[in-house]
Amino acid sequence: MSDTKKILIADDSRVAAHLLSEIIESIDCCEVIDNAVTGEEAIEKYKELAPDLVTMDLSMPGIGGMEAIRQIIAADPGAKIIVVSSLGGAQDKLLEALEAGALSVISKPFDEDKAVGVFKRLLGI
Repeated sequence: MSDTKKILIADDSRVAAHLLSEIIESIDCCEVIDNAVTGEEAIEKYKELAPDLVTMDLSMPGIGGMEAIRQIIAADPGAKIIVVSSLGGAQDKLLEALEAGALSVISKPFDEDKAVGVFKRLLGI
C-alpha cells in the first residue's frame, strides 16, 4: 500500500470530529494529523502540515469554513477539501462551497460507508 494519507479535520464540534476520526482511522492507509476548530486555524494548520485531504465544517467560529476553503484553494489550487455539513436544506451553501473549490460533501449525521467511499475516491486508494 502507498504512503499514509494525512487528513486534517476542521470542525468545532468535538463529537463530529471524533466520529470523523473514527471513520478515517478505519481506512487502512489514512491518519488524522490534527483538528482545527476555527477557519483561521484550519488555514494555518493546512499551511503548516500540508495534509493530503481536509474535511471542512462550514459553520465554525471565526471566518468559517467557506472563507477557509477559498483561502486554502487560493494558496494551494490542488488542495483536496471535503465539506462536512449538517446544513440539510442549505443547498446554495453547499453549491457555493463546491464552486469555491471543495471536491465533495459529506452530510451529518455520517453514513460511514458513503464517507469511506468519498475518502477513498478522492485519495485514490
